[in-house]
Amino acid sequence: MATFSSSAALLEQVRQRLQCSLAIPVWPQLAGPAETQVWHIGSEVRLLATPPARVSALTAPTRPALTGTYPTLLVFDYVSSRLGAQLRAQGQYYADAAGNAWLQHPGLLLSVQGCARPKAPVPATPVTPAGHVHLLRLLFQLLLEPALATYSPTNLAARTQLPLARVGAALRSLAKLDWWQAAALPPASPLPQPAATQHWLSHYARVLRCRLNPHRYRPRDPAALAGWPQRALPPECLWSGENAAHLLLSRSEPPTSLTLYSQMPRSQLVQQLDLVPYAQGTIEILNSFAPAACFASADPRCVPALLVYTDLLASRKPHCETLAHEMHARYLGSLVGVVD
Repeated sequence: MATFSSSAALLEQVRQRLQCSLAIPVWPQLAGPAETQVWHIGSEVRLLATPPARVSALTAPTRPALTGTYPTLLVFDYVSSRLGAQLRAQGQYYADAAGNAWLQHPGLLLSVQGCARPKAPVPATPVTPAGHVHLLRLLFQLLLEPALATYSPTNLAARTQLPLARVGAALRSLAKLDWWQAAALPPASPLPQPAATQHWLSHYARVLRCRLNPHRYRPRDPAALAGWPQRALPPECLWSGENAAHLLLSRSEPPTSLTLYSQMPRSQLVQQLDLVPYAQGTIEILNSFAPAACFASADPRCVPALLVYTDLLASRKPHCETLAHEMHARYLGSLVGVVD
């Protein structure tokens, strides 16, 4: 008997197992629906990986049509010996989360059968609010720099400037979500990009952003506001949100609001920028939540495009949603699964 799931987590889990069996990287690429990917194995092999549409205990699934010249690889939670024999007799490639797999391609042959069915997952322990904050801080850096997946927890803590205990707890939370495979071969990222990116987008404003001491201000001299979007900032400060989108998209019109991330002490920053607190102010300042090295951007004045995009979505203003669509189209293609 075989079970299946159309989730991105299943595709990622099976890809990791296949990669370990082959001992060479298997690179994923979206191919239309979110549950379908083209897997690149070495420089020559391309397979269309997809869960079957229907599986029963007695009948093998109908083989999906080929896309272009890519043979189809059916992806399962588990393939029994009986179903595996049926699939092989049909010449159908398959792989499952337990490690069973069969594929035959010029220069490549893999046949593994007999791996036991995976144990039922243990319900994840709820992440505490503080733990979720550190999870999001780590997740942001892993999304921007997938090579961090190859770091040991100690080196990862040093690179991300997070306490080692917090990094360990965050990695355990990722593992419970099936997003972290410590034994994965480098340089492949363990994160399923669609699910991880969506988690970041869904939780940043509610969980992490609200803890970054966000406050609004206005210039002490109201006449100075007109020049604010172009003004030079201290080294510890970077634009986000609407103003960053205008800079990154080369918009000529002035933004209606300004979002600023800074590592400087707030009192020192406000004094240096000559600002005063104002609840309806158009200038919002937040504390940075990641080291400066993480904030590499297409423009040295701005935070990374993913954070700009997230802040635009959090504003819920119609014109910011329009900017978010443009940011997604121009800068976020590499973050697979970010939705408009």
